[in-house]
Amino acid sequence: MSQLTPLAWPANWQYALGEPTESAVFKKQWQDFQVFENLGFTPSGEGEHVFLDITKVDTNTDYLARQLAKLAAVPMRQVTYSGLKDRHGVTRQWFAVHLPGKQVVEPDWRSLASDRVHLHEITRHQKKLRIGAHLSNSFVVRLGGISQSDDMDRRLAAVGQQGVPNYFGEQRFGQQGNNLSMAARLVAGERIKDRFQQGMAMSAARSYLFNQLLSERIAQGNWLTAMPGDFYVASDDYNPFKADADEATQGRINAGEVGPTGLMAGRPGRGQSSHATELEQQCLTGYEDWIQGLGDLRLDADRRALRLLPADWQWQWLADNVLELSFTLLRGAYATSILRELVHTLNPHQKNSTTAD
Repeated sequence: MSQLTPLAWPANWQYALGEPTESAVFKKQWQDFQVFENLGFTPSGEGEHVFLDITKVDTNTDYLARQLAKLAAVPMRQVTYSGLKDRHGVTRQWFAVHLPGKQVVEPDWRSLASDRVHLHEITRHQKKLRIGAHLSNSFVVRLGGISQSDDMDRRLAAVGQQGVPNYFGEQRFGQQGNNLSMAARLVAGERIKDRFQQGMAMSAARSYLFNQLLSERIAQGNWLTAMPGDFYVASDDYNPFKADADEATQGRINAGEVGPTGLMAGRPGRGQSSHATELEQQCLTGYEDWIQGLGDLRLDADRRALRLLPADWQWQWLADNVLELSFTLLRGAYATSILRELVHTLNPHQKNSTTAD
């Protein structure tokens, strides 16, 4: 394989609304970032899997999962959750613990309760809670040190009307882009024994390529334009479909009903949607070895919406120059993609911006 094109970090991806002129303080207090996981189904109340609906404050998802495993005296593999939620905030999500067979004494789940952990509901279900099983996440975000202006009002209105670029957030790439460096070694043929690290590296590389593709389409002015060969997804769905690049399709894009997708590089499958379109090949010129390398690693190609259109989009100005945002995003979308089009965020707790899966 020839020398790989470097994945530059930090990246300078395009803004849809122009680079923000204001900065805001993010996560000064835990209540400034709140996430509520929407499961999308109701546990049956029966079965070997105990489902727990928990709100946690300043608590890591994996840490709480380990506490559940310890309490239930089961291996960590028997404790699952649908999505990782950030430590720095107030987050509500579901956990599940697999207790097979007839267990005479069930753990005292409520002994987990503390000033940082609140247990809302305990129920059961027949199936395991798998990664990505939830439907969406609802957010309440407060940004401090920001003043109301005509430019900010324009940006807030535009986010609700046209949406924002569906970029992967910075945390996907690790601190200072370290996951990208690991990905370069992996694609170049170096073996990484840790499967979790290997998965992170591959995910980071193709997320970078997606962001690069999206940024190039923004630069060309066609990220929300029906182009020949494009595949689309409905605003509330994940399944890609092909449509003609005509007025009817453009009208549906403008109405927020559907939007173009971008390639998530990997090994092509039988379906046309797993292959790069002519426009995508053009946008990713110079990254062919990366695309080939990810395919050689048996990572299957996929598609992702170019646009992130928040549901239930609302905002209000609170006292002391605080802007409060509330919105709902489908799983896999990054709240920081919304914030990125509004302000430069100053986060006192971590270098990378925050999101929830």
